[in-house]
Amino acid sequence: MAWRLDVVTLLAVIGESSIADHSQTITASALCLLPRIIPAPQALLKPSRPVRLPEVKAKMTGVYSGVVLDSVGFFANIIHPLDELPAFAFKVLEITHTDMNTAGDVELGQRVTTNGRPLLSRLRTGQTATALSQPRSAKSVRIPGPPPDAELAPAEAQPRTSAISRASRRDGEDPQPGIKRRHTVKERVQDFVANPTLANTQERPAIPATLLSPVHILAVFSLCLTLGIIAVAAVVKDATAIVAVSLIAIQSSVVGLASWWRPVLMKRSHTNKVPDGDVVIRTREGAFLVIKCTEEVARELYYGTDECDYHVGPLTYRALMGIGTFLLMVTVILLGNCKWWSQVFIAASYILLNGLYWLLGMLPKKLFWDLSRYEVRDITPDYAQGAHGETDPSDQREGVKSFTRTLWWAIRETKRTAWVEKNGAAPITPQWREWLAEAEHAAKNNNIKWPSVARKDEIMKRSSEEARSPVSVVTETRRDFDAAEQRAPAAEVQPASQEQAAGLF
Repeated sequence: MAWRLDVVTLLAVIGESSIADHSQTITASALCLLPRIIPAPQALLKPSRPVRLPEVKAKMTGVYSGVVLDSVGFFANIIHPLDELPAFAFKVLEITHTDMNTAGDVELGQRVTTNGRPLLSRLRTGQTATALSQPRSAKSVRIPGPPPDAELAPAEAQPRTSAISRASRRDGEDPQPGIKRRHTVKERVQDFVANPTLANTQERPAIPATLLSPVHILAVFSLCLTLGIIAVAAVVKDATAIVAVSLIAIQSSVVGLASWWRPVLMKRSHTNKVPDGDVVIRTREGAFLVIKCTEEVARELYYGTDECDYHVGPLTYRALMGIGTFLLMVTVILLGNCKWWSQVFIAASYILLNGLYWLLGMLPKKLFWDLSRYEVRDITPDYAQGAHGETDPSDQREGVKSFTRTLWWAIRETKRTAWVEKNGAAPITPQWREWLAEAEHAAKNNNIKWPSVARKDEIMKRSSEEARSPVSVVTETRRDFDAAEQRAPAAEVQPASQEQAAGLF
């Protein structure tokens, strides 16, 4: 009795979870059109396409804007993976555009000294001279500026500079006025792969798939492997295998065309004065992440939606999905009737590809996307570096990790407490409101040694009647107006009967 590997049809459809995890990355560039075999091709046969990129559940609040969201965007989570933050961790990041030209609102020629952010962008966000005077790793750069009434360009149409020009800008060298920098060869090829329609223009995708993405490398390898299978089938004179592999390769191209997309980031269409875009993110495990950024960066990564712009319409998508489904069914029948050596080579190829796609899930997602648009700096204070562990074993209150201590460090960094209640980081009780009032008072006075945990323990021992009103705490010093309190959505604003005082909980 002759041996047959009819199980090869089963191997062809195994590995659906791995392909589903990478489906959006696979179809984010023109390389998804390559005719090749991929494990579990049915994973790409979906009745509908997602209109947005997946988000991560976490509580996010604007420090100055008062915006409250229950999730963090796809690309923001790639920049700072929230699942890597341990319980009660604390981190402060400053995210800026790599070059002001990246924001699409500059002309070469103006020299401005800023406090860690472009002055033009900060003025547009409504920052006062007092806010600008607060030190934030001062840096002098030459940035261009458009007319005051100019609108910001779309995120996808914002030109980006080469790596050389970015490096020279960081080193303090000023670009020569009137010279338009050229894109590097790598950037041109990457732009063509991400979106061929932009190849001959000055516009570039906001966040394209990186040229040397592991998915791209594996796509080219799969193409070579497919050609090898066809060659082996031709040597053993197996016409059935040639037709089967050719049809499954064509099916991958058809499905890839149906799902081919590019990311679209939200942009600012006006230059109205708005507050800075700083946000605070709280994870379910009690970790806090403070992001210092401009409103332009916040719109792209946090407040806005990461939408998918597909190259084919919905009707064409359904037609291509139908063709792909038919080709897959025919291929499954043909694969079970190939000759012995053809089936051996096909089975070994699918086993190898399944293992490689499974290994892709172990790689960081930063390798798949070109995030050079943003510059990320970790500016976490030295005293808060070990928030997720013991900083002083001899002090069983302030030296031990706790949610209260991490919350206090977040308040000290933002010097605001209006975001705390909107974020749901603290209960709405008189005792906690008194603690928040004292915490804000200590933060504004830069009192690093304020015993947050000890004060919380003392205040919580009081009854609701004994707790001091936050107003009495505020009267000890002048309290600045908290814009986040007034900029909150209507659903988040407390009724007048429940208000304690302006800017307080």
